[in-house]
Amino acid sequence: MPKETIYAHPEERVPDALARDFAQLVHRRAGGEPVAYLRGWKEFYGLRFAVDPRVLIPRPETEVLLDAARDVVRAARAALVADVGTGSGAIAVALVVHEPSVRAIATDASEDALAVARENARAHGVAHRVDFRRGDLLAPIHERVDAVVANLPYLREADAGRLAGERTSLRFEPATAVVAGADGLALIRRCVSDLPRVLAPEGGALFECDPPQALAVSRLLSAALGGTTRIVRDLAGDARVVIAQRSRDASG
Repeated sequence: MPKETIYAHPEERVPDALARDFAQLVHRRAGGEPVAYLRGWKEFYGLRFAVDPRVLIPRPETEVLLDAARDVVRAARAALVADVGTGSGAIAVALVVHEPSVRAIATDASEDALAVARENARAHGVAHRVDFRRGDLLAPIHERVDAVVANLPYLREADAGRLAGERTSLRFEPATAVVAGADGLALIRRCVSDLPRVLAPEGGALFECDPPQALAVSRLLSAALGGTTRIVRDLAGDARVVIAQRSRDASG
């Protein structure tokens, strides 16, 4: 119920059944469960996305990645973009909604996550422009793409428990969507190593990362693609996205 309705009708009494449901939601929230899971949706990039414990909740910081991706693909007439580890599908869906010339391939190792992502693509009317494929990172992609966009897990195993705590959303979100080995770069490293196989000459690769990892990710991309890299900061001033352009004469 929108708040305007509540303000306009203060005399309305909440039915007992709804009051009990609301009390249960408050109890779950008091235990730390994310509001997005309680409501079943999260706003991201001006769009509403269905979310539940099968997928990571989209973060505002990731909108920086989407802004950068739009800059990379906007000049292309019919860009094909790979969204690696799509989760809820927020990146792929938001990108094709806002860029009508773009098509996307969205991969994820979790069939449960892909079910959520497909639901979101249908809800926003772009299911015909996003090809969802189950598999490990770039493995399901066999064609050349103009850009690769990735918000992969980047927490170190040693930090996961401390950061999750008792009352943060990380305690409720799938661990496979946030933790990536001893240094937090396990998945990014594997994905970058496969980029030359799928990324077209002069194509762009964009990776969201933990700010302290930005230089390491930049070095990985430069070594793999032989082109230029740059780092984009988020609204808090932290290094958040690393962008690389593949050189035209790179092998692979």
